[in-house]
Amino acid sequence: MQDRYYLYPRANGTFYIQDRVTQKQESLRTKDKVAARRLFQARNQAWEQPMLNVAMARAYLTGKSAGMAERTWDAVFQDMEEGYRHASTRDRWQKARKSVPFRLLKDLPLLETNSEHFLRVLRHPKAGNSTNKWLRIIHNRALDLGWLLSPVLTRKAWPKIQEKHPRAITWAEHRRVVEGETDPEFKLFYEMLWLTGGSQSDIANLHRDNIDKARRRITYRRQKLRGKEHGGAALVIGKDLEALLAKLPQEGWLFPILRERTETDRGSRFWKLCRRLKFKVSLHSYRYAWAERANTFGMPLREAMAHLGHQSRAIHHAYSEKAEVIMMPLEYYEAEQQKKIIQFEQAAMEAAAVVGA
Repeated sequence: MQDRYYLYPRANGTFYIQDRVTQKQESLRTKDKVAARRLFQARNQAWEQPMLNVAMARAYLTGKSAGMAERTWDAVFQDMEEGYRHASTRDRWQKARKSVPFRLLKDLPLLETNSEHFLRVLRHPKAGNSTNKWLRIIHNRALDLGWLLSPVLTRKAWPKIQEKHPRAITWAEHRRVVEGETDPEFKLFYEMLWLTGGSQSDIANLHRDNIDKARRRITYRRQKLRGKEHGGAALVIGKDLEALLAKLPQEGWLFPILRERTETDRGSRFWKLCRRLKFKVSLHSYRYAWAERANTFGMPLREAMAHLGHQSRAIHHAYSEKAEVIMMPLEYYEAEQQKKIIQFEQAAMEAAAVVGA
């Protein structure tokens, strides 16, 4: 193995070393030849030891698994793609793995990966929150498979994810959207999103079988959670929603044409309409709007989560955290309590009169 550094003296007698790879020169700050040679040998040994460790690890791992030493991150990419059953998740991952930051990892052997490689990906000009999230998933997948011997980055070393939640659409903006839309089915679709707070895929795939007229309920399984034990949403049909359902097909799919379109197609149409109207929101902004309204008007957390199909309080809080919660004055609650006491006493007196009779 060739030395990484070589030693030479300059005209003034001071010894220097030069890196054969980077060509960087560094003074050893001594004119003593013996001291300089000791520093020179120490610097080369410091570089050689990790290389020897890697070589020994390769030898052991080759005996355990022939492909272990040569396996690259592309193998992890492929394993993840094959593991995603839902088309939407698989499509997002296929798009992410083709991005410029992840090309830096594609052909890199797992056993040669260090923190500098990951930080180079995370600090790439085209890297963002999505890159950070996907890299964490990739890293954990490689660890779970036993393809990494130790974490590349510890938990505290990962850059913090800067969440950017879309803002909620306002009532005024919603009315402008409905008025500006030319397709009747899309008009009703936007009205349904406003009243239910459902995701665009869930609402687009609603069927008359999801509606229980007798119990005045709409129940459905979340599209993104199909195949999982949990992931259902349930909501009561109020007067406004009942009037809207009367305008939709009474049999089969509620949005038969619109459901055949992709999420991207529906989202793109909405985005272009909003751009013409001079404001920026997405279809998912309807979900945030509903969650914020529920929080503002005091809907119990358990009911709001069931309505939106959220299983996590943290996720639900992320949707509703920007709501302006206005508290009633204390005398309002005192008056309400007094009403309940009077109603309870009257009910108790009526019950006693019935028993006495």
